[in-house]
Amino acid sequence: MTSIHEVLIQHGYKLIDDAWSEPARRTYDHNDEANREFIASLAKVLAIAGWETHPNILRAFRRPITEEVLELELGGSETIGHLIHHMKSFD
Repeated sequence: MTSIHEVLIQHGYKLIDDAWSEPARRTYDHNDEANREFIASLAKVLAIAGWETHPNILRAFRRPITEEVLELELGGSETIGHLIHHMKSFD
């Protein structure tokens, strides 16, 4: 099975912060705008790897088997692209 890190890297993300041991969070950067079409495409890719749309958090995905969460952070008005935060679930 391919790790989520490998999936994200293959789809143009760049790891910019790796703090997986404490506080269990990695942050990835992507130069594309996270518009509706981009998020729909990402959802399809993530579904293949066992991820689903988070039922309670907007622009987020979860993997129930591993209790991990991916949250998209949209870039601001002067920012190109977006971030994804990969975290262990805090539910």
